[in-house]
Amino acid sequence: MMKNNTVTVKRHSLLYRILHWAIVAEVLLLLVSGFGVSEYLSLSVIGRGAARSFHIVLGMLWVSTISFFVYYFIISGEYKWFGLSRVGMAFDFFMHEVKCFVEGRQVHSPVQYSAEKKKYVEKIVPTEVIAWWGWFFLWTLMVLTGLALVFPAGFGLVVRFSGALMPGFESGAAATRFLHISLSLIMVIYAIIHAYASYIFGMVGSMFTGVKQEPVAESKDS
Repeated sequence: MMKNNTVTVKRHSLLYRILHWAIVAEVLLLLVSGFGVSEYLSLSVIGRGAARSFHIVLGMLWVSTISFFVYYFIISGEYKWFGLSRVGMAFDFFMHEVKCFVEGRQVHSPVQYSAEKKKYVEKIVPTEVIAWWGWFFLWTLMVLTGLALVFPAGFGLVVRFSGALMPGFESGAAATRFLHISLSLIMVIYAIIHAYASYIFGMVGSMFTGVKQEPVAESKDS
C-alpha cells in the first residue's frame, strides 16, 4: 500500500520476531538468575542453589535459541545485509552519525524499498552491521565463559586463557567468573544502546507487527 511516497512492507517474519523476543526474555532472566549467584553483584530473588540451577538450564536454552536464530538468519537470506564486506561502509556511516550528533543535525536513514522489484534496495541502517558483529562476538564470549564455568574440564582452555588475561585472580575459574559477569554488564549497556538506536530510527514497531512504512526508492527511469 502506497502512502506519501512510502510503502507498507513486511520487514520481519513471525519466526524472526519470536526468536528475537525469546532471546530478549531469556537474557533478562539470565541476568536476574546470574546476579543471584554472583559474588560481585548479589541480587538474590530466589535461593542461591535454585538460581544456579535455573541459570544453567536457561543458559543452555539460550544457546539453543541463538544457534537456531543464527541458522534462520542465514537460510532466510537476512545475513546478506550484514556481511563482513559491509563493515567498512558501516564504519563510514557511523562516523557520519557521530558528526551529525556533534553538529546537531538529524541523521537520515538510507533504508529504501523498490516498489517495482518488490524488494529492499537497502534494508538496514549501516551501523547495524557493526552492531550485529558486536552481538555475535559478545554471544560467543558469553557462551564460552559460561560453559567453562559449568564444564571446567572440557573448557580448560577458556579457563586458562581467562587466568592469563587476568593474573591477579586466585585461580583461572575466579577470573572466568569475573569475565563472565563483566561481559553480561557490557551486554546490558549494548542492549540499551541498541534499543535507543532502534527507537531513533523507528524500527521498534516492526519488531512487534512485522510491517513498516518504508521510503520508496526512485525509479531509474524517472
